[in-house]
Amino acid sequence: MLAPLKKTSERDLFLILALAVTAITALFFTLFVLPQINIYRAVSRTEISLTEIVNSESSLDTQLAEMHSATASLRKQLQGDMASLPEKEIEAYVVGSLQRLSWKNNVQLVSIEPAAGHTIAPFHELLFEVKLAGNYFDMYRWLQEASIELGFVLIKQYAMKSIDESVQDPRLSVTLTMATYRASK
Repeated sequence: MLAPLKKTSERDLFLILALAVTAITALFFTLFVLPQINIYRAVSRTEISLTEIVNSESSLDTQLAEMHSATASLRKQLQGDMASLPEKEIEAYVVGSLQRLSWKNNVQLVSIEPAAGHTIAPFHELLFEVKLAGNYFDMYRWLQEASIELGFVLIKQYAMKSIDESVQDPRLSVTLTMATYRASK
Protein backbone atom coordinates (compact mmCIF):
# COMPACT_ATOMS: atom_id res chain seq x y z
CA MET A 1 0.00 0.00 0.00
CA LEU A 2 2.89 2.35 0.61
CA ALA A 3 4.41 1.41 -2.73
CA PRO A 4 2.04 3.64 -4.78
CA LEU A 5 2.71 6.50 -2.37
CA LYS A 6 6.46 6.16 -2.90
CA LYS A 7 5.99 6.34 -6.65
CA THR A 8 3.97 9.57 -6.34
CA SER A 9 5.86 12.79 -6.43
CA GLU A 10 5.93 15.11 -3.49
CA ARG A 11 4.08 17.76 -5.41
CA ASP A 12 1.22 15.37 -6.28
CA LEU A 13 1.06 14.21 -2.70
CA PHE A 14 0.86 17.80 -1.54
CA LEU A 15 -1.98 18.49 -4.03
CA ILE A 16 -3.91 15.41 -2.87
CA LEU A 17 -3.47 16.46 0.74
CA ALA A 18 -4.53 20.04 -0.04
CA LEU A 19 -7.57 18.73 -1.91
CA ALA A 20 -8.53 16.50 1.02
CA VAL A 21 -8.16 19.39 3.51
CA THR A 22 -10.22 21.67 1.24
CA ALA A 23 -12.98 19.03 0.89
CA ILE A 24 -13.08 18.43 4.66
CA THR A 25 -13.14 22.19 5.33
CA ALA A 26 -15.97 22.70 2.80
CA LEU A 27 -17.93 19.82 4.34
CA PHE A 28 -17.40 21.18 7.85
CA PHE A 29 -18.43 24.69 6.72
CA THR A 30 -21.56 23.38 4.94
CA LEU A 31 -22.68 21.14 7.79
CA PHE A 32 -21.82 23.24 10.84
CA VAL A 33 -21.03 26.88 10.09
CA LEU A 34 -23.52 27.74 7.30
CA PRO A 35 -26.64 26.71 9.30
CA GLN A 36 -25.44 28.85 12.21
CA ILE A 37 -24.97 31.83 9.88
CA ASN A 38 -28.51 31.35 8.54
CA ILE A 39 -29.91 31.16 12.08
CA TYR A 40 -28.02 34.34 12.99
CA ARG A 41 -29.43 36.16 9.95
CA ALA A 42 -33.00 35.06 10.77
CA VAL A 43 -32.63 36.18 14.40
CA SER A 44 -31.16 39.47 13.23
CA ARG A 45 -34.10 40.08 10.84
CA THR A 46 -36.58 39.22 13.60
CA GLU A 47 -34.86 41.60 16.00
CA ILE A 48 -34.99 44.41 13.43
CA SER A 49 -38.70 43.74 12.78
CA LEU A 50 -39.52 43.71 16.49
CA THR A 51 -37.53 46.89 17.05
CA GLU A 52 -39.45 48.61 14.26
CA ILE A 53 -42.75 47.45 15.77
CA VAL A 54 -41.78 48.73 19.22
CA ASN A 55 -40.63 52.04 17.74
CA SER A 56 -43.82 52.42 15.70
CA GLU A 57 -46.20 51.37 18.50
CA SER A 58 -47.59 54.90 18.70
CA SER A 59 -48.21 54.83 14.97
CA LEU A 60 -50.02 51.50 15.44
CA ASP A 61 -52.36 53.21 17.88
CA THR A 62 -52.89 55.95 15.31
CA GLN A 63 -53.54 53.41 12.57
CA LEU A 64 -55.97 51.54 14.80
CA ALA A 65 -57.84 54.77 15.59
CA GLU A 66 -57.98 55.57 11.86
CA MET A 67 -59.38 52.10 11.12
CA HIS A 68 -62.06 52.52 13.81
CA SER A 69 -62.94 55.92 12.38
CA ALA A 70 -63.15 54.52 8.84
CA THR A 71 -65.34 51.65 10.08
CA ALA A 72 -67.67 54.07 11.86
CA SER A 73 -67.81 56.25 8.75
CA LEU A 74 -68.69 53.27 6.56
CA ARG A 75 -71.33 52.12 9.06
CA LYS A 76 -72.84 55.64 9.04
CA GLN A 77 -72.75 55.67 5.24
CA LEU A 78 -74.45 52.28 5.10
CA GLN A 79 -77.01 52.69 7.87
CA GLY A 80 -77.00 56.42 8.70
CA ASP A 81 -77.77 57.23 12.31
CA MET A 82 -79.93 54.11 12.49
CA ALA A 83 -76.91 51.90 13.14
CA SER A 84 -77.03 52.51 16.88
CA LEU A 85 -80.82 52.45 17.29
CA PRO A 86 -82.76 49.51 18.69
CA GLU A 87 -84.94 47.84 16.08
CA LYS A 88 -88.18 49.12 17.63
CA GLU A 89 -87.09 52.77 17.30
CA ILE A 90 -86.07 52.64 13.65
CA GLU A 91 -89.57 53.34 12.30
CA ALA A 92 -89.98 56.43 14.47
CA TYR A 93 -86.53 57.63 13.49
CA VAL A 94 -87.21 57.21 9.76
CA VAL A 95 -90.62 58.93 9.99
CA GLY A 96 -89.09 61.85 11.94
CA SER A 97 -86.18 62.15 9.52
CA LEU A 98 -88.42 62.13 6.45
CA GLN A 99 -90.69 64.78 8.00
CA ARG A 100 -87.69 66.98 8.85
CA LEU A 101 -86.39 66.60 5.27
CA SER A 102 -89.82 67.47 3.89
CA TRP A 103 -89.95 70.71 5.86
CA LYS A 104 -86.39 71.57 4.84
CA ASN A 105 -86.99 70.96 1.12
CA ASN A 106 -90.49 72.44 0.77
CA VAL A 107 -92.04 69.03 0.06
CA GLN A 108 -95.37 67.99 1.53
CA LEU A 109 -95.16 64.61 3.24
CA VAL A 110 -98.66 63.25 2.60
CA SER A 111 -98.27 59.88 4.30
CA ILE A 112 -95.82 57.23 5.49
CA GLU A 113 -96.82 53.62 6.06
CA PRO A 114 -94.16 51.38 7.62
CA ALA A 115 -94.33 47.71 6.72
CA ALA A 116 -92.27 44.64 7.49
CA GLY A 117 -90.17 43.40 4.63
CA HIS A 118 -88.39 40.16 3.94
CA THR A 119 -85.37 38.69 5.61
CA ILE A 120 -82.63 38.49 3.02
CA ALA A 121 -79.61 36.45 4.14
CA PRO A 122 -78.35 38.18 7.30
CA PHE A 123 -80.41 41.36 6.73
CA HIS A 124 -83.92 42.35 7.77
CA GLU A 125 -85.75 44.61 5.33
CA LEU A 126 -87.93 47.49 6.55
CA LEU A 127 -90.31 49.00 3.99
CA PHE A 128 -91.88 52.47 4.00
CA GLU A 129 -94.66 53.45 1.59
CA VAL A 130 -94.16 57.22 1.24
CA LYS A 131 -96.43 59.73 -0.53
CA LEU A 132 -95.08 63.20 -1.28
CA ALA A 133 -96.24 66.34 -3.07
CA GLY A 134 -94.03 69.14 -4.41
CA ASN A 135 -92.12 70.30 -7.45
CA TYR A 136 -89.59 68.16 -9.29
CA PHE A 137 -86.39 69.81 -8.05
CA ASP A 138 -87.56 69.83 -4.43
CA MET A 139 -88.39 66.12 -4.72
CA TYR A 140 -84.98 65.40 -6.22
CA ARG A 141 -83.21 67.27 -3.41
CA TRP A 142 -85.42 65.46 -0.86
CA LEU A 143 -84.37 62.07 -2.25
CA GLN A 144 -80.69 63.01 -2.24
CA GLU A 145 -80.79 64.19 1.35
CA ALA A 146 -82.82 61.14 2.44
CA SER A 147 -80.12 58.84 1.11
CA ILE A 148 -77.45 60.85 2.93
CA GLU A 149 -79.29 61.06 6.24
CA LEU A 150 -80.71 57.55 6.34
CA GLY A 151 -77.70 55.78 4.87
CA PHE A 152 -78.31 53.00 2.40
CA VAL A 153 -81.91 53.40 1.24
CA LEU A 154 -83.24 51.53 -1.76
CA ILE A 155 -86.19 52.89 -3.73
CA LYS A 156 -88.03 49.72 -4.71
CA GLN A 157 -91.00 51.36 -6.46
CA TYR A 158 -91.46 54.87 -7.75
CA ALA A 159 -94.47 56.54 -9.34
CA MET A 160 -94.86 60.20 -10.26
CA LYS A 161 -97.84 62.08 -11.64
CA SER A 162 -98.76 65.70 -12.08
CA ILE A 163 -101.22 67.23 -9.59
CA ASP A 164 -101.88 70.44 -11.53
CA GLU A 165 -101.33 71.46 -15.09
CA SER A 166 -99.21 74.55 -14.41
CA VAL A 167 -96.80 74.94 -17.27
CA GLN A 168 -94.25 76.91 -15.30
CA ASP A 169 -93.75 74.81 -12.16
CA PRO A 170 -96.17 71.87 -11.95
CA ARG A 171 -96.74 70.20 -8.58
CA LEU A 172 -96.13 66.50 -8.59
CA SER A 173 -97.46 63.62 -6.54
CA VAL A 174 -94.85 60.98 -5.85
CA THR A 175 -95.46 57.55 -4.37
CA LEU A 176 -92.43 55.50 -3.53
CA THR A 177 -91.54 52.41 -1.58
CA MET A 178 -88.31 52.83 0.35
CA ALA A 179 -86.44 49.88 1.77
CA THR A 180 -83.77 50.05 4.41
CA TYR A 181 -81.79 47.10 5.70
CA ARG A 182 -80.52 46.17 9.12
CA ALA A 183 -78.36 43.25 10.12
CA SER A 184 -80.46 40.49 11.67
CA LYS A 185 -79.43 39.45 15.13
